[in-house]
Amino acid sequence: MPPLTLLISDDEPLAVSRLAELVLRMDDVTLVGEASDGQETLELIETLNPNLVLLDIEMPILDGFDVIEHLSASLDEKSGHIPLVIFVTAYPQFAVRAFETGALDFIPKPVRYARLVEAIDRARSAFADREARQRLALLGKTLDQLRHERSRVVDEDHYLWVPRHGEIVRVDCDSIDWVKAEGEYVRLHCDQTSYLYRQMIGDFVGSNAAIGFLRVHRSAAVNVARIVAIKRSENGSRILRLSTGDEVAVGRKYAKDVMAIISSDIE
Repeated sequence: MPPLTLLISDDEPLAVSRLAELVLRMDDVTLVGEASDGQETLELIETLNPNLVLLDIEMPILDGFDVIEHLSASLDEKSGHIPLVIFVTAYPQFAVRAFETGALDFIPKPVRYARLVEAIDRARSAFADREARQRLALLGKTLDQLRHERSRVVDEDHYLWVPRHGEIVRVDCDSIDWVKAEGEYVRLHCDQTSYLYRQMIGDFVGSNAAIGFLRVHRSAAVNVARIVAIKRSENGSRILRLSTGDEVAVGRKYAKDVMAIISSDIE
């Protein structure tokens, strides 16, 4: 079959840049456009006729689900080209539902090159089998379920209730810079404040990986968005410098995962 034509839809410039760089490494995929919101996505689908859309779910004005809703509404009017949809999402546990209800695939952020190649290969096979119309119709019928699932995931994952000084305070997960294991607890470092939260560090990372927490040491995990530099210590181990000025050591076992994030940005 001829090369796939692909449209990127994401309102985060860095995410678009990363995806574009990775897509351009593939000889048999042609990047035909980039959209920064849902309305522009619909316009470019109409004018560029891409085979495939990498569609972010969280976008202003019209989000990814709104795009699907508009495309589904026009299915009866369109007898020709319909694109396949791959969701790009920060919520992998939500993405399982998206995959079950008609999305061709889902790619968790931050996007890895190998994972993108896998999704593109799936798109190539689906396009050859002319699955796009059936998948879009199924997605359109299940939008309410998907929206409900997204709402549930966002509500559950974005804050914690933490005991402190005789009261229970709400801590937004996005405000956490890094965490350190303290036995059966983790110390949540939030700028100049810290909280002790009863949860093993492995469980904390597992339940918050979707919003950007990465285990970097057997006793530490960081909010990836806070990493501003990585350096070598005198003994050759790696150290992360965070935007807060904190420095967090990287364990040898976790160095590969840390470097994978940096590689995905510069590859």
